[in-house]
Amino acid sequence: MRAVAKKSFNDGAAPRLKGRHVLAAVVSFFAAVLAVNAAMIYAALSTYSGVTAAEPYRKGLNYNERVFASERQAQLDWKDALKIDPDGQVTLAITGSDGRPIRNLSVELSIGRPTTNHQDLNFSLVAQDAGGYGARIGPLPPGAWIAGVEARATEGDSEPIFRSRRRLWMAP
Repeated sequence: MRAVAKKSFNDGAAPRLKGRHVLAAVVSFFAAVLAVNAAMIYAALSTYSGVTAAEPYRKGLNYNERVFASERQAQLDWKDALKIDPDGQVTLAITGSDGRPIRNLSVELSIGRPTTNHQDLNFSLVAQDAGGYGARIGPLPPGAWIAGVEARATEGDSEPIFRSRRRLWMAP
């Protein structure tokens, strides 16, 4: 009788996959997912405050007044043309429905980036001889900007009679 040696499945082959190897792989996978999630949460919370509007509750209480103000402005049928030169000269023309310039307004201009408030700028525009308004604000860095115009009948008025908001692109 000849003895036959039993050949093991793992003789001379690569090591077998064992339970501890599977456990280490699963734990490593979830540790990597948790580390990436933690990094993303930290980046999101440290770069964005979550505030989209200053005093949203107060603005919400006055929402109907804003709607009525928008309707009054639409009835005025005023148009505006805002131009910002590359050297930083701002010119604004506000014209009535007849095409003639509207004079004697107190005009405020706010310019800022759409995604952050770190570069926000506020200016008072002064009346010019041609019937428009202007100011020198200095050159703006290239990129996207949001420009908001508020015109009041007198400087002390709380609510503007004309509002305009537009997106600008300053070329490099």
